[in-house]
Amino acid sequence: MSLTSSVVDRVELLAQNHGKRLGYVAIAVLMFYLWAPIFVVTIMSFSPDAVLSFPPESLSLKWYGVLLNDPAAISAIMTSLKVSVVVTPATVVLATLISYAIDRYDFRSESILKLLVTLPLIIPLIVVGIALTMFFGLLGVGSGYWPIVIGHTVEALPFATLIILPTLTSFDSKLEEASMDLGANEFETFVQVTLPNIFPGIFAGGLMAFTISFNEFVLTYFLKGSILNTLPTWIWAKLRHRATPEVNAASVFFLLVAILLILTAVSLTHVDRIAVQEE
Repeated sequence: MSLTSSVVDRVELLAQNHGKRLGYVAIAVLMFYLWAPIFVVTIMSFSPDAVLSFPPESLSLKWYGVLLNDPAAISAIMTSLKVSVVVTPATVVLATLISYAIDRYDFRSESILKLLVTLPLIIPLIVVGIALTMFFGLLGVGSGYWPIVIGHTVEALPFATLIILPTLTSFDSKLEEASMDLGANEFETFVQVTLPNIFPGIFAGGLMAFTISFNEFVLTYFLKGSILNTLPTWIWAKLRHRATPEVNAASVFFLLVAILLILTAVSLTHVDRIAVQEE
């Protein structure tokens, strides 16, 4: 017992004296682990050679030109954008309505609604992909653009809801009561008072939905059919045959899109309000 106490005391002393430094070291190691492969891929995308090597002997934009002049790549990028621009508003509307219902009303099936919304977070995507493929097959819909849109919306919905719901929870409902006391009905209050105040959460939820849809591979692979390709499935097809720096260039494009979306969200909204519960 005394030996255990001695060990605990030493650990507490170590944490007290060097905890901050150890924390910084852990963060540095984690960031290196996450970003080192991305750095390697980025540098390799500037290699002029067709054979992947690191570090490259020289730097060139050759493969970015190949990517931009590849009709299949451009078609895949446009398909990803066409899917994402439909998935984003659909997800935002559904997530906002679900969040509003959960936060503002008490009803018997509330727990069931919460379960249904969070199920895509629990069930593996490959299982969801198989289930949706069978479901659309039974309906006679098959595969293609709209099955992909529905599948992406199902996947993105819980993420958008988990972002929008805290914004509604932290919003002061007394402002809604004041609006209705002044003669506005519930719909007018929601549009004129609630919606502008929860916009940061809605914007962030839309950003998350767009990012998830644009980068989604598993569901798309099951639902796209044999002709349609998004950028992730196009990259997968290229990797199956021959990996070239063109794939690395496409990966860098993915990274730039993600960074641009994050910077846009930070510059246009106060994202800290999403996670902070106002008192």
